[in-house]
Amino acid sequence: MNPKELSENIVRILHLETYPVAVTLYEKEEDMPRHPLPHKHNFCQIVSMARTASRTNASVPEKMICAFGAASIGLIETPEVIRSGAAAVGAYMDDPVAAKNFMNNVYKLGDTGKKYAGVMVQALADVEEGQNPDVVLIYCNPLQAMRLIHANAYDTGEKITADTVAEGAMCSAVGFAAGEKKATIGFPCAGDRIFGGTQSYELVFAAPYDWVQEKLVNNLEQTAKGGFSVIPISPNMNWTPAMPSAYTIQQD
Repeated sequence: MNPKELSENIVRILHLETYPVAVTLYEKEEDMPRHPLPHKHNFCQIVSMARTASRTNASVPEKMICAFGAASIGLIETPEVIRSGAAAVGAYMDDPVAAKNFMNNVYKLGDTGKKYAGVMVQALADVEEGQNPDVVLIYCNPLQAMRLIHANAYDTGEKITADTVAEGAMCSAVGFAAGEKKATIGFPCAGDRIFGGTQSYELVFAAPYDWVQEKLVNNLEQTAKGGFSVIPISPNMNWTPAMPSAYTIQQD
């Protein structure tokens, strides 16, 4: 199944509102097939452009504003102000120890140093032959997330672990899928909603590209065969209603 067919099937089965996104991380900037955007931006902005308008963009840390997002996907080493928790003091909590725990509970590739020089984000359908993206990112509602969780568990029964504290969650999910080679669910942060346009009902699902390509559509189809995990969910109409007598058929 080529990437275009893969994307079309995922959208069809899950009734997605936006496109699945492919994320490719590069160790060398010269290997990137596109030049970075000329203006400064956040990672969530180029993800939004890909998932809503199928626009492909690349970026490097020098063009990014959000240090948290860049650290999560390994474009920079995690800054001390984030690692120590100081960035969360006042914004999310008063206690410095709690703030440090808060920040440590977010998966960040940058915690062990800079890993990558750049990133490219594109609609999954636009992935070309010979490309090998690292992660597929899907914005979903809770019902669609349930289907994705079941699809992930279909072969192994393994649960999906989300270590997010709703801070940097989309970026953290991408970092986790790339670093741990496993799927995860995230609760988008305020920044993703402010800068990326993420809606109030949206969650994020991230998984390694290889797993999505090889198994996701099959597992979604297999887990729908029982009739329980389908979208839309059909309401149970097998019951007898009670109505006012004037609206009730009277028996002779």
